[in-house]
This record gives sequence, structure tokens and C-alpha cells, in this order.
Amino acid sequence: MSETRSDAEALPWHEWRSTGSVLVVDDEEPVRKVLARALGKVGITADLAYNGAEAVSLFSADPARYRLVMLDLKLPGMDTAAILRELRALKPGIPVVIMSGYNRRTADETIEGFGLAGFVSKPFNMEMLVSVLRAALGDA
Repeated sequence: MSETRSDAEALPWHEWRSTGSVLVVDDEEPVRKVLARALGKVGITADLAYNGAEAVSLFSADPARYRLVMLDLKLPGMDTAAILRELRALKPGIPVVIMSGYNRRTADETIEGFGLAGFVSKPFNMEMLVSVLRAALGDA
């Protein structure tokens, strides 16, 4: 049985483009740097934060700047639920994609009720990342 796909869904990741800014929150510098480069390849600007406090500070300076937040599930200091509460208080509809080496079920249990826009399992490749971004941003 074959599935039919729209032209947008069939578009290879390297041909997909988007715009705007994404806040990337991860305590691992190599992950932040790789994500910044990956997002740049598809036209998205990445602002980088090490932890929840830094993320909330950057986000609160200009919530309208951000189209999406990519948030590591486990960060030092603030827990993920507290970060989400702070960000959503500033911009209630902001889509959030969780990144984690844990599975999706663990993420869902940790931050139940926050209505996530997506989940990407670490390590991930560009095809996986773009697929999640397309869905979360509605830029299919």
C-alpha cells in the first residue's frame, strides 16, 4: 500500500526554507552550536541559552521575536515545567519542541499538560529536525 504525499511533504529537507527566530535551550554547548548551524541552513535564526534562567531572560526581552522554542528536557537549575510556565506566561501560544535523549513517553510524563508542538530524540539528523520544525511551525 502506498501513501500519497503532497508536494510540500515530498520536498527534501535541504530544499525547505523558513524564517524568523527560534530560542534554543540546551546545557550542552556542542548541541547549541550544531542546532544554530542547522537552523541557519534552513533560514532560521537561533538565539542560544544554556539554562532556564537564561532562556527566560532572553525570551522576556522580546517575546514577539520568537516563533518557536526548542527546549532540552533536562536542564540545570529550573525544571522544564517551570521554564514552560514562564515562557507561556509571556507568550501563551508559543510552540515548544522538546529535545531529549530520553524517549517521548518520559518527556510527556515530565511535562504533562503543556501541549507540546513536537519532540525530537537526540541524536537527530537534519531530516528529523526539519520534519519536526515543519509540523511545529506550520510551514509544511
